Amino acid sequence: MILLNLLWWLGWAWFVAWTALPLVLLPELGPLAGGVAWAVLAPWSSLFGMATVHRLLPKGASGRHQMFADPGSVQWALKGWAPGLYLTVFQPVFFLSPAFQRVALGAFQARLGAGATVTSRTVLREPHRVRIGRGSVIGEFAHLVTSYQPRPHVLIVGEIDIGDDVLIAGYCHLAMGVRIGDGSILEHEVRVGPGCVVGNSARVGHGTLLCARSQVGVGAIIGSRCLILADTVIPDGARVPDGATIGNSHPAIRGAA
Repeated sequence: MILLNLLWWLGWAWFVAWTALPLVLLPELGPLAGGVAWAVLAPWSSLFGMATVHRLLPKGASGRHQMFADPGSVQWALKGWAPGLYLTVFQPVFFLSPAFQRVALGAFQARLGAGATVTSRTVLREPHRVRIGRGSVIGEFAHLVTSYQPRPHVLIVGEIDIGDDVLIAGYCHLAMGVRIGDGSILEHEVRVGPGCVVGNSARVGHGTLLCARSQVGVGAIIGSRCLILADTVIPDGARVPDGATIGNSHPAIRGAA
């Protein structure tokens, strides 16, 4: 733990040094032009320094870990620190540029298809654990959560896989282990629990909660503010009305089976 704290402070020093690096131009350019040059170049110099360290570190295994008591949790902390810090500082402004957005996320090993878009307010702190297919859009304040602590000293880590031409609307929450199929739509404020699978061309209405390991079939449509209980399988092409609570024992599910 002491070593991790030391590395944390050294990491901050590394970040500050690379962010401040363009200030060496001040004596040559003068205060005004030098300040402008620093504002333009700092995101790039910092990206180079942080992404270089990030890429040298092992990714670490998905699964369940004991916080800082096993190698997996230490690797998670070291690997996730650089992109988490960098994106917190630079994403709100510089992700308004789609080109910079792709370069930055790619530098931190996100897998982005052609035309995939993440907004300046999307919460994505471990891009190396996320794949976003071509033409997909992740809305504002959507959270892609690839790790969390369900209780003290326990860490769960996983991947998120989003297919092609998917819309993840604003304020959605996707947990680790989630897979979203091609052409699917998650409306405003949908929450998708760990290990859930949404099939191709499905639609999930706003405010709906998919509990852990539930599955939504190909072409299924789930209404607004529904509750899909853990381990429930919604069949292909099913229609779930607004406000419904559905589990595997629900008559509609039994009938479909």
